[in-house]
Amino acid sequence: MKHGRDRHSVLIVTGGFLNEKETSVLRAARKQLLQWRSARAAWLDLKIKLVMAEPLVAALWRRWTGGRRISPTVSEYFSRREVVDAPELTEVVLMTLLRDAGLGFERASIDDLFARPAALDRLLARVDCVFLSTTLLRDLSELEPVVQRLRRPGLRLVIGGPLAGLLAPDWPGMEGVDVVAVGYGELLAGALTEWIRGGFARLCPPAGGRHERRQCSDFLWSGVPPGRSLDFLPTPDWSLARQVHARALPMIYYESVRGCPYRCNFCNYPYLFDDDQFRYKSAQRIADDWQRYVERDGVEYITCLDSLFTLPRQRLTALCDELVRRKLKVRWVCYARADDLAQPSIAEMMAQAGAVQVQIGIESGDQGQLENMDKQCTVEANAAALRNCRRAGLTSVVSLIVGFPGETMETLERTYRFIAETQPDFYFPATFSTRAYGVPVLSAANRARFGLRTQSQLRTVAPYWRHATMSCVEVGGHVRALNDRIMREGVSLNAALFYRGLLGFRPEQRPALIEFQRSLTMGIGVLRRLFDAANAVVDARMRAEVEHWMRTGEEDRGLRPPRGGQAIRLHR
Repeated sequence: MKHGRDRHSVLIVTGGFLNEKETSVLRAARKQLLQWRSARAAWLDLKIKLVMAEPLVAALWRRWTGGRRISPTVSEYFSRREVVDAPELTEVVLMTLLRDAGLGFERASIDDLFARPAALDRLLARVDCVFLSTTLLRDLSELEPVVQRLRRPGLRLVIGGPLAGLLAPDWPGMEGVDVVAVGYGELLAGALTEWIRGGFARLCPPAGGRHERRQCSDFLWSGVPPGRSLDFLPTPDWSLARQVHARALPMIYYESVRGCPYRCNFCNYPYLFDDDQFRYKSAQRIADDWQRYVERDGVEYITCLDSLFTLPRQRLTALCDELVRRKLKVRWVCYARADDLAQPSIAEMMAQAGAVQVQIGIESGDQGQLENMDKQCTVEANAAALRNCRRAGLTSVVSLIVGFPGETMETLERTYRFIAETQPDFYFPATFSTRAYGVPVLSAANRARFGLRTQSQLRTVAPYWRHATMSCVEVGGHVRALNDRIMREGVSLNAALFYRGLLGFRPEQRPALIEFQRSLTMGIGVLRRLFDAANAVVDARMRAEVEHWMRTGEEDRGLRPPRGGQAIRLHR
C-alpha cells in the first residue's frame, strides 16, 4: 500500500540478511547460500554462525519434540512477540522523513525480498527509487545479494547506514547502486528528495556535506551538525508505523545518542555517522518524546539503541527525575557502563524511573584483558554493577569478547569464573573481529604491541587474524566451549537463545529456563554429532586458508571479488 500524496514513491528496505527474526529455516539456508557465493575468506564467519546456531537449533528441536514435557514457563517465555513484531527504527525514521517531505512510500524487510518474489516484482513496479538501509547488513557478501534482488531497469537505488560509511573511504561503489549516502540520514533527506523530484538529474549535497562521483556510484556525505545537541532531529512517528503495519506496537526503539566519549580498542561506534563527536538529545526532549509515545501510541516498552545511555550523568539524572515527576508508566531498556552502575544510587534511580533491563559490556573477567581493550573499567566495578542491578531489580545482559589480543586459556578461565560468581541474568559471547577499519586495536602501535596480523576483506564480517597469544583458527572452539560450559553449569542464560522473550523476563522464570538450557547441552546426541562434524570441516578449511595466508601473504589464493568488488589487502 502506497503512503503519501506525491506522484513519486520510494520503497524503504530495512532489516538484516540473517538474524534472530528469521521465520523460515529453509529461507535462511537459501540466503546463507547466496551470501556464501559472494563471500571471500569467510570460514571464520561460518564458524561463528555455527557456534551461535547450535543452541538455537537444539532449542527448536526440543520444543518441536518435547510436547507436554516442555515447562509452561518455557512455553510462555518463547510465546512473547514484542521484539519480533517491532519494525526497525531506521524504517520508522525514513517513513517519517518521507511523509514530512510529501513523498509516497512503501516498505519491505530484507526477508520479504526473498520470501515472495512475485510480490516483490509488483512492489518495485510501483516505486521510482529504493532506500536500502545497511544498518543490519555487515559486509559486501550480504549487500550484494540484496542489491541483485532489487535491481530493475530504470529503478534508482540509494544505500545508507553504517555499512555505507564503513565502505565509503575507498570503495568504488557497486553496479546497480546509484547513491551511497554517508552520515546523518536526517541531513541528507532534503537533498535526496530534490534529486528524486528533479528526475534524478542532479544531486546536490546539503550545507556542510559533499558529493563525489566514483567508478560505479555517486557518494553523498551529510556533514555533521554544528553543535553537540541532537534535539533538532525529527521525532520518529511510531503512530505512522502502527498504521502501516496495522497492528499494535507495545515495544519501540529509540535513539538519543550518536557517538561515544570512550575509545575502547575494539569499537568503531564513535565513527559510524562519519562523525567523531559525542552528541545527544536533552533529558527534556527524551521525556517529551516518550510521553507522546506512551499516551498517544500505547507504547509499553522502549528499547534505547544508544551506545551508552548513562552519559552524560547529569542528563541521566534529569531524565529519571522527569520520568518520575510525570509518573510516566513506561518500561525501558538501555546500554550502560559498568562503572556507572557500580554506584548503587544509579541503578536504583533508573529502576525507579522505569528501567527494567541494562546491557553491559563486561567483555572479560580478566583485568589484564580489560586493560588491553582500554575499557577504563575494572573487574571489581563490573561485579559491583551486577550486584547493584540485581538489588535494584534490573535484568542484566552482559557481552563478552573472546579472542581479543592477550587472550589465553588462563584469561578465558577467569572470564568463566567471573560469570559463575556474579551470575548475570543473560550473557552474549562475541568473537574478536578486525572487520571495522580505523578501530584503535588496528593502529600501528597496537599491531606491534600485540603482534597482531590481519586480513582486510570487504566480503566477510570476520577476516582472518593472528596475534601473539591466539589465532582465528582457535577462537571459534573457545567460544563454543565457553558457551557449552556456561549453559551446562547454569550460571547464566544465553541471550541469543532467549532473545525472543528477553524483554519480559522475570526472575522467577530463571530456574525453568536454566533447566531447559541445560537440557540442550546434554540430551540431543544426534544434533551434537552433526554439529561436531560440521565444526570439524569448517575448522579444517579455515586452518588451510589461514596457513596459506600466513606462509605466503596471499589473501584468497588468486580469487577475485565478483562484479567490480574491491580486492583484499594484507595489513602487517
